Amino acid sequence: MRMEKNTKSKLVTEDVKKVLKDTFRELRDDVAIEVYTQQGTNDVFNETLIGLVKALSETTDKIKPAFYTIGDEHSSEKGITKSPTLVIAPDKYKIRFTGAPLGEEGRSLIMAILMASTGSVVISENSLKRLMELDTKREVQVFVSPTCPYCPQEVVYALSAAIARNDLISAEIIEIFENRDIAEKYGIVSVPQTFINGILTSPGAEPEEYFIESLLTLKRPEVVPTEFSDTPVEKDLLIVGAGPAGMTAGIYAERAGLKAVVLERENIGGQVTITPEVENYPGFARIPGKTLVDMIAQQAAQYTELHLSEEVKEIEMIEGRFQVKTNWAIYRAKGILIATGVSNKRLDVPGENRLYGKGVSYCAECDGYFFKDGKRVIVVGGGNTAATYALYLSTLGAKVTLVHRRDALRCEMRLQESLSRNGIDILWHREIREILGDKVVQAVKIEDTKEKTVTDIPADGVFVAIGYIPNNEVAKMLGLEIDEEEGYIKVDKNQRTSMPMVYAAGDITGGVKQIVVAVSEGSLAALTAFEDMTSPYWKKEKK
Repeated sequence: MRMEKNTKSKLVTEDVKKVLKDTFRELRDDVAIEVYTQQGTNDVFNETLIGLVKALSETTDKIKPAFYTIGDEHSSEKGITKSPTLVIAPDKYKIRFTGAPLGEEGRSLIMAILMASTGSVVISENSLKRLMELDTKREVQVFVSPTCPYCPQEVVYALSAAIARNDLISAEIIEIFENRDIAEKYGIVSVPQTFINGILTSPGAEPEEYFIESLLTLKRPEVVPTEFSDTPVEKDLLIVGAGPAGMTAGIYAERAGLKAVVLERENIGGQVTITPEVENYPGFARIPGKTLVDMIAQQAAQYTELHLSEEVKEIEMIEGRFQVKTNWAIYRAKGILIATGVSNKRLDVPGENRLYGKGVSYCAECDGYFFKDGKRVIVVGGGNTAATYALYLSTLGAKVTLVHRRDALRCEMRLQESLSRNGIDILWHREIREILGDKVVQAVKIEDTKEKTVTDIPADGVFVAIGYIPNNEVAKMLGLEIDEEEGYIKVDKNQRTSMPMVYAAGDITGGVKQIVVAVSEGSLAALTAFEDMTSPYWKKEKK
């Protein structure tokens, strides 16, 4: 064992330490944290992790750190060979971070400490019940990066499983940049990815019930069995979608006196979550998209219920109210507000699906970190998202080429100026025809639509940002009027749809896709719903 001096670490600021001290007041049992390092391998990360663990131990006497050198008797007993490695509460659980949990994964580390100390988990009673059915060992590996906003949620599922069934389940969180040999072995250049017993069960973020089902079956499920209460939950307004529009609507609805609930089938935040930097939201000169989403979510949670991993399955009108069946419950609501947002449009070219997660990505913040040391990346698109991706990847150190099918970009002029200032190459009149590679992306086949020539360009990654597809499933269930060409929900100036007591807000309505527009439409839709519930406009029109 290598003893470390108990010196005050400056890695964590005093303000953050105060927050951590408050957080760690919840700790119940002592938590042993073991750090394993080897000089000459990932030295910067080794030193950072040692400093981080020291800083955490200074905030509470419940954290008991120990530091070891890889190759000593202690590490050999546990089979630890990667530097750095962090082990949580080895006397109780099988939880390991292979690579320093920095950036977004810092949250995962804090959650691991809290959960290991209290024995609590962050999954539903139904998921716990299903975990009790497990009778064979499971080794869960979640591949992550410091910049991935979706990774911590996947990690929390793995940690919860390892704590709930510490007799059978182990959880290893692997940082792909610090452990490239492991990442290359599995062909991983995109996160999060989850392997269970060496089998890829999730090539991206997934709802809780999908994680639990794949843990039991060792494959990605097509249909997840769920148990739900058949006693209807009464609400005034049911909001579908927890992006900025949906969460803002929840705040305004509750403040107006309506009983509301916000349902989200995937992750809170929508497209904003994967925006590296937001520079045009009033009050913030520059703020990471994930940070802004977290702030909105924290405020929304003070007013209304936010339900994750809950998807609308059926809607029918019964006795003048909407009866909405989800995978977890049945709701009866006076009104419905749709804020389901959009999904990324795909290129639909050969190699795209096969190499998704192996160099093909739709989230620069999630996967860009892997390309930080001069790897060649192609960004496809000409709007704000494509320009933002190109700039973000360039700041990480990647060699970026922007490919656009037209002769002019559609992004804001300020972004165009930044692209020029940063010397980012742009290929005009070009379209991707195929993405090439065996196990990972190796090149792209690009057509010059002006010259009618096709060439192969070497590339390690392809980031696609060519537009969006509206998530209009709920609108189709209700038979709402939608834009025939693109599929966006039609609304009036007050966010009313073609059906009384049904509203829509945010990107799902088309138009300008900006955060300020989404929160504006969300607030307006909620206030319109309140007005209609107190004085229905369609009854006035009949009179």
